[in-house]
Amino acid sequence: MLETEEHYKSFFDYRSYQKFIFTFHLSLTMKIAIAQARGQVNDPPYNASKAKMLIDNTDVDMLIFPEMFSTGYDKDCGKFMKNMDVMFMNKVNKHILEKKALMLFGGPVEENGKLYDCAILTDGENKQVYMKIHLGTNEKFLESEVFTAGNEPKIFDCRGLKVGIAIGNDMMFNELFRWYAANDVDLVVCIAAVPRPVLEKYEKIMPARCAENSIEMIFVNMVGPDPGFIMAGGSKFISYEGKILENCPDSSDVRIIKLDPERIKASKKGRNFLKEIRKDINWS
Repeated sequence: MLETEEHYKSFFDYRSYQKFIFTFHLSLTMKIAIAQARGQVNDPPYNASKAKMLIDNTDVDMLIFPEMFSTGYDKDCGKFMKNMDVMFMNKVNKHILEKKALMLFGGPVEENGKLYDCAILTDGENKQVYMKIHLGTNEKFLESEVFTAGNEPKIFDCRGLKVGIAIGNDMMFNELFRWYAANDVDLVVCIAAVPRPVLEKYEKIMPARCAENSIEMIFVNMVGPDPGFIMAGGSKFISYEGKILENCPDSSDVRIIKLDPERIKASKKGRNFLKEIRKDINWS
């Protein structure tokens, strides 16, 4: 929470204080690109080139790509782990660093011999990683046979903007979004790789998730033909009242969103209901 001017002046010199206020204000007015695109299966270099082109030609503070964008949504994605830095990360990091932007995208991450379906935030030098908690089932493959489930929510620090992260099937579990609301996030980003039948279900659930938790959400879905089915697109920016503010079609699309600090403040005021949650109820 932003404290009073006197409070911060007592800890920092005035120049440091001014820098803090500028950074705080900038984070709440970020320009964010929804990059609704296809992650080409088995071709990380091609996907890196697609990302680089958008980075170089978009004047924004952060770009968001879909779930499993780096390798494509495929059960054999783990075979790229040894060369992922060369094939993808190093290529996009160079451009992100030059642009002084942030890039959030989906891709596999290997840790301690286990493979995870992840959301990765990079500024060109450092990265933050969220591991998908609720693995899904679809016509293509059972995610739990490929990935290990993550076990903790994650709030990314996007240069002062507190962003709660979700991936695909996480959407079905309100407790994750309720936790983000209780932990004072400014925004939730959910990246996904889902076909039309799943998107239709999400389109009913997403406005409810936003309204019942008083959180604004950016949803970025993959689009286009994929071995097994067609990804549906339909990426969105949804208000804390559950209203659709931006809505992408079922084709490649880029939408630029400018965050409104007044809306973020209003969304947090709407979370007073959290004080009314009954902690004395035994739900077991």
